[in-house]
Amino acid sequence: MNMETIFTLENSKAQDDYRGSGKAWAAIKDDEVVALRYMGNFALNPEEAEPWVCAAYKAHRGLIDDFPASKISGTYLGRIKSAAISAGHPKLGPQGGHIKASSIARAASQILCALEREQFGRYRSKCRDELSKMGTVHSGMCSCWEFYAKTN
Repeated sequence: MNMETIFTLENSKAQDDYRGSGKAWAAIKDDEVVALRYMGNFALNPEEAEPWVCAAYKAHRGLIDDFPASKISGTYLGRIKSAAISAGHPKLGPQGGHIKASSIARAASQILCALEREQFGRYRSKCRDELSKMGTVHSGMCSCWEFYAKTN
């Protein structure tokens, strides 16, 4: 049975970490939240991808959100293809024909989605390791100066 435990954040040791509502991890010690780390503070770093993928992302920052590529307008697809080719993506496919802009956008989007999962995993581990040194780590939600911890 899943239950929630509610902790007050106002006048707690974690008061300075509180930034409003959002999903978070908390270190809890002696029935008090002593530190918070928000999941929403994570941001993708496209610079870790190949240059053409990074260029495609910069040409249309919604590349991840608009997956599949069929949701991206033709104007953006052209920009994505031009930017990717300028940054090193092959102009021609393996058979020698031109590569569709949607194929480039789809490939870049898939690479960026995988990179985002990897980077978020590192961020999550870093936050949880940091919090575990201060108390027991719980996932939950912050709202109205309260932390709602999920417990079993």
